[in-house]
Amino acid sequence: MNEELRINTEELAAIESYHKFKNRGNECFYKKEYRGAIKNMERALDALEIYIPANIKFVLVNLSHRLLFLGLRNELVLQLGISYRKSGYYYKAKEIFKALIHFTKEFSNENFLGFEESRLGYYPIPRDELLRRVWREIGLIYKDLKMYNKALDAFYKSTYKPLIYASFSYLNPWLEIAYLHEQLGDFRTAKSAKKKYRKTEKQIEKEDNKRSCQW
Repeated sequence: MNEELRINTEELAAIESYHKFKNRGNECFYKKEYRGAIKNMERALDALEIYIPANIKFVLVNLSHRLLFLGLRNELVLQLGISYRKSGYYYKAKEIFKALIHFTKEFSNENFLGFEESRLGYYPIPRDELLRRVWREIGLIYKDLKMYNKALDAFYKSTYKPLIYASFSYLNPWLEIAYLHEQLGDFRTAKSAKKKYRKTEKQIEKEDNKRSCQW
């Protein structure tokens, strides 16, 4: 795990291709051209997939840079799933998110941390942060489908780990949870969830200020 990160020419080309198609995909995404986003993100995924072993347990050398590729892959698959959700392909999006949860179960946050990645200007997303986002997206799918109990279950799963990065305030799920409880007629729990939302926002603001002072 402390092994030096070495990336050969072919793999660097894969990363460049990844970024090219991912950037195109993001551009389409923000223009709400979701079909174009999906097409480019799938091409970006193809650029990486060939270098990622089916089972990380069988990789005996260069493990650190394989984990870098896994980090790139996971973030891309997350964005691809979001694109499918926003396109209205809920079943496809849900399958992508559930596969991503299964894929990440073996890895801890430490697997995705390393100083050599800074040479590429990229830091792979930590596992807990990834899972928090995935469960939120699953919750949004069920919310759109008006399956409020399943949506609640997913949003609550996104609260199991504390926020890692204070700047991700949009991941504060408690307002969504309050809305869902209101839809189910449980106004008392909804009120409690709103209090937790405000408390979490204050915590996020406090952490943001702390980080600003450090910088």
